[in-house]
Amino acid sequence: MFLVKNLSKSSHACFFAPRMGSLSVRDEILESALNNATLTCKARAKKLTPGAIVVICLLSIFAFLAVIGSSTTAFEYYLKAKISEGGKHGLSADGHPTNSADVKNVSQGFADDGRLLRTENKRTLPAYLEMSKPFFNCFCIFTNGEKLLNTTNSEGQLPCVHGIRFLSMTWVILCHSYGNVANIVKNTGEAADYTDHWTFQIILNGFFCVDSFFVLSGFLVGYLFFQQAQKTDGKIPWLYYYIHRYIRLTPVYMIVVAFYTTVSPFLGSGPLWPDYTVIQDCKENWWWNVLYINNFQSINSKQCMAWSWFLANDMQFYVISPLFLITLWRWPKAGYSLLGLFFCITITCNFVLTYKYDLMAGFGNILEHYQDIPNFLPRMNAFYDIVYSKPYTRIGSYLVGLVLAYFIYRRKRSNSPSLNWETLSAGWLVATAITLACQFGLYKQDVTTVGASFYNAFSRIGFSMGLGWVIFVCVIGQGGVVNSILSWKVLIPLSRLSYCAYLVHPIVATTYSSSVRTFINFNHINAIMLYLGYLIISYAVSLITSLLLESPVIRLERLIRNKLA
Repeated sequence: MFLVKNLSKSSHACFFAPRMGSLSVRDEILESALNNATLTCKARAKKLTPGAIVVICLLSIFAFLAVIGSSTTAFEYYLKAKISEGGKHGLSADGHPTNSADVKNVSQGFADDGRLLRTENKRTLPAYLEMSKPFFNCFCIFTNGEKLLNTTNSEGQLPCVHGIRFLSMTWVILCHSYGNVANIVKNTGEAADYTDHWTFQIILNGFFCVDSFFVLSGFLVGYLFFQQAQKTDGKIPWLYYYIHRYIRLTPVYMIVVAFYTTVSPFLGSGPLWPDYTVIQDCKENWWWNVLYINNFQSINSKQCMAWSWFLANDMQFYVISPLFLITLWRWPKAGYSLLGLFFCITITCNFVLTYKYDLMAGFGNILEHYQDIPNFLPRMNAFYDIVYSKPYTRIGSYLVGLVLAYFIYRRKRSNSPSLNWETLSAGWLVATAITLACQFGLYKQDVTTVGASFYNAFSRIGFSMGLGWVIFVCVIGQGGVVNSILSWKVLIPLSRLSYCAYLVHPIVATTYSSSVRTFINFNHINAIMLYLGYLIISYAVSLITSLLLESPVIRLERLIRNKLA
């Protein structure tokens, strides 16, 4: 419990805050929290830095452009409605009555005296607005919102992918929420008892949610490539292939980095709130993120937005994906051989690195090491640095997605028949068994180094293959009730917000946990309530981020490409 002391003649607020360290047993943690309490003082207010002011001005420019774009669209809609109504009553757009010649020329879009008189399909805006409308329309909230909320399934779309993407994102936020709650609990001794259940493996062993995204990413890259290659006989504009991807991801990513670096330190206050006015790690190392190589930084080397390691891996996989795509398209046998080689490389790397450095088998059996925290924490950091965040150990899931895309493409070309019930049943049983074994197999297991090596070598690929089966049966139309759930139209807009939600949700969670005035009792009810709050607020913030930043950049890129074409 924090005790707040107000000083009547001071510009600082003082907080009686326990300084908690890493201890070996539960009672020692609680005893240490009481015995090592210290009195600290914090400034009541911090002045905005020049960097924060610049970022706020930049965001204000985007907001101003959104107002202009939205107003232009609203004004045009108003004029069209007025013209439509005026045409019925013999009036022009400015409200003047028209003569018979005007009415006769309505279809041509002008009156004899030059007054504005347009049909719905003609220009309704003044000339200067008409010229700039394509640019401002890119920032229009109405247009971007309509595209974002559109749930119409056109030919070639994969509705089940939207459901998997959204559910994977909720899983990511769930895991991060529990991790965030762990920083502000006061009943540390009881917390371990709440987590000592096999169902909690969904949280402790939750890194598979990231593998879901790798599978989806590889599958969509391969699926879209083979679709386009079939239309163009394999002729792909490779320069645009890379430029489009970089522009698609980077601008909104860098704006969030800038916001996190300069503005987030001013979002709250309290005894746990940091005193600094800029995130120094991002100020010094942001360029690692721009180049998408931040996954090669150590967890202790001042990473900027540490959760963005996934984006670096995904971009690196995307860069080398033409090696597999081209060979599979042109020379299938060579493509299969190359895929097999890379599967062997990633399996070997996981096994050898885990064995050599005596790494843990994920986090699923973390409770087995609770009594040896001083030795466990270095092993956990080593696991993250050596195998968890590196591309050569995580590419297996991405390759599963590529193989799945090619298999579905070949199957459609050959008009293969539907699977019989025996094959479907066997597929579901095998996929379910493998996935559950990977997810829950570490519970209550004191895994040896050799066992951890095998688990790290095969578990992610096994889980990815189980997910691949779900995607496969849904795409070929035999997913049944699973496909119906994953293809629910409500999930489509939420899926489109997943990228922005991934970027902003840790900022939302950290802002809250750093602002609390008192620790909370840990139990699953409190944790889930906080999780639902994080989830809803994160998606609300991601909606604003998408409408103001992500969607305009995507549409501007498309506008420029069309102008240059």
